[in-house]
Amino acid sequence: MSDSEKEIVLSLISHTNVGKTALARTLLREDVGEVADSAHVTVVPESYPLIESEGYAARLWDTPGFGSNLAKLAKRLRSSGNPVGWILHQVWDRTRDLSLWCSQEAIRNVQADADVVLYLVDASQPPATIGYVDLEIEIIEWIGKPVLVFLNQTGTPDDARDERNEREWREHLARHSIVKSVSTLDAFTRCWTVEHQILARAAEVLEGGKKEVARRLTEAWIERNLSIFDESVEVIAGLAAFALTDTEPLPPRGLFEKMVSIVKKGESHREFEKIQGAMYQRLAEKTRETVNRLIVLNGLSGESAAELARSSRETLAVKRDVEESVMTVLGGVGSGLLGGLCADLAAGGMTLGGGAIVGMLVGGATTFALARGYNLTQSGQNTVRWTEAHFIDQIQSIVMLYLAISHFGRGRGAWRDTDNNPAHWQQVVETRIQEDAAVWKALWKKGGPSADRESVAERLGKPLRRLLEEVLGELYPQSAPIFKKR
Repeated sequence: MSDSEKEIVLSLISHTNVGKTALARTLLREDVGEVADSAHVTVVPESYPLIESEGYAARLWDTPGFGSNLAKLAKRLRSSGNPVGWILHQVWDRTRDLSLWCSQEAIRNVQADADVVLYLVDASQPPATIGYVDLEIEIIEWIGKPVLVFLNQTGTPDDARDERNEREWREHLARHSIVKSVSTLDAFTRCWTVEHQILARAAEVLEGGKKEVARRLTEAWIERNLSIFDESVEVIAGLAAFALTDTEPLPPRGLFEKMVSIVKKGESHREFEKIQGAMYQRLAEKTRETVNRLIVLNGLSGESAAELARSSRETLAVKRDVEESVMTVLGGVGSGLLGGLCADLAAGGMTLGGGAIVGMLVGGATTFALARGYNLTQSGQNTVRWTEAHFIDQIQSIVMLYLAISHFGRGRGAWRDTDNNPAHWQQVVETRIQEDAAVWKALWKKGGPSADRESVAERLGKPLRRLLEEVLGELYPQSAPIFKKR
């Protein structure tokens, strides 16, 4: 097999300003080309290595967008005996006729280099309202290269909506025999589990040795992403192990007796405030560290919660009336998103209240605010640790953060903390965690001051991986089989 036969060439084509370069950045995991909200930002084709494995390779061309005045050429092209030859041999001035120049460059690239054309569509508009799509595909059809259509600018992930969009576009493009498939691959909100579609679909339309090359590269793409997934699970397990094993010693004097006295007197308890603050600060910093590691692993740039340390100290400095706090506990305070401390008192103490300290995740990934309430339970360890309820909330929180990161296309720029995740993600994650509640409760019991953090992290790896596989498999059923490769 020759070197050219070992390489698959994909040309990324679309109307101008639809998002080709943004998608190229997401797939390549680097900031190639130039991205701007204007026409004809890319004016000459650029080639990039997409993936290489065992002597085989896929190359991606980012091409200039078709111009808005291409429709004016329709009559002339259709009347020509050799429409592609005619347009390729025309001479247009790059400065005065940029739109025509870019259209010619895109056509020349497809004609000369492409094995498969990846045609990107702006799915935010109904197909019937975009007149240029049929003309552009008609021109590619004259060249005779197979076309895979991918829908871009679909908005927040929504499987049901994506299916409707794909069906609508499939029906609209049915008259073009050159269009072999229609799929969703958003440059801004895609998930890594669907990226390999570009090579899998290429394998379906190529023939001979090229088909086998595309199949091999599809497997290599999946394997590469699964390796990143494995590392992500390991990082997440490290955060969960930290939450399970982090403790803070109580003052040597009997805190329980002091608390009873304080409640009666209505005074504040500064020592307990200090304990709270230290634990929240450590968890906030560990969460920030974990999120930033996940950002890098998933091919993004940017940083989470850059102002964490200062904002956390300011938030934790809030003073509360202890007597009111205890009364709030007795009234039945629930646990928050990142809430709950368990104060294990020295032997001889007794349980005070049935609530928990509540924490809420506000303003990004790792900025915490404390609500009122103490949960003191009897123990012989004289330490403070996170409660079981908090640990389960922590698992849910970091899984949601992972989903946000794994869907954040590089075309959107640097990572930005956000809480605008699809509501159905939360429902799927909560359901899966509840189904394995006994597993998470048993893991919590393995924590505490005497637990070895590395051993705990190792124990957490398997259930966390299973949880993420189940969540991603439910969100993207067509991609579920890739997890069986491990």
